[in-house]
Amino acid sequence: MERRRTAWDFALMMATVALLVALGAQSLLGTLYAWWAYRNEPGWEATGYPAFVTVMNAIAAPLAVALVVVMGLCVPKRLFSRRALVAVSAVLVGVGVSVAAVEDSVQAGLTAYLALAALLQCAVVVLTLADAGGLAYMAEGRAAKVGSGLLHLGFVVFALTVVALQSSSAMLPAFVASALLLAGGSALSFYSRGSSSERSGTST
Repeated sequence: MERRRTAWDFALMMATVALLVALGAQSLLGTLYAWWAYRNEPGWEATGYPAFVTVMNAIAAPLAVALVVVMGLCVPKRLFSRRALVAVSAVLVGVGVSVAAVEDSVQAGLTAYLALAALLQCAVVVLTLADAGGLAYMAEGRAAKVGSGLLHLGFVVFALTVVALQSSSAMLPAFVASALLLAGGSALSFYSRGSSSERSGTST
């Protein structure tokens, strides 16, 4: 069971990295092309730029949606076994698809999906702080686990900010909250690694 859970964690991690690399590569290539077109095609910013933006959005949209889905799957795996995780993940996706269909808006569906993922991750963080058993982490040590939980919550809140709050007055507070969660989670993770290294060095 532990081996399967570790393989699942690794698969989600690699999928997240691959999607982030793909988005980064698209952004880099798009920036280089825009720079080249601006220098070599007179009036491109007026005639060619709108079509360029449309193509870039069409490429980025499925990657962004896939990244949101993978991030959502990373959340409930802390609470549930592999079999229960499949059911919970199906419910999350089902709610997102249903909301998108009812509202006729992919944005609304992603918002609902991320909101549920954020609630689950809040539960994970609370249970981790309470040192509850049954949570699945690759990291060892309470500080590392709390840091991992805060990092995941920060990523989900950031995604929720980008997807749902760009035109809302709540965008800045949500963005600040995500930044604090990411910074706090990173600090705890690095601190726990440093402490573990120091203990290992002392023991030897």
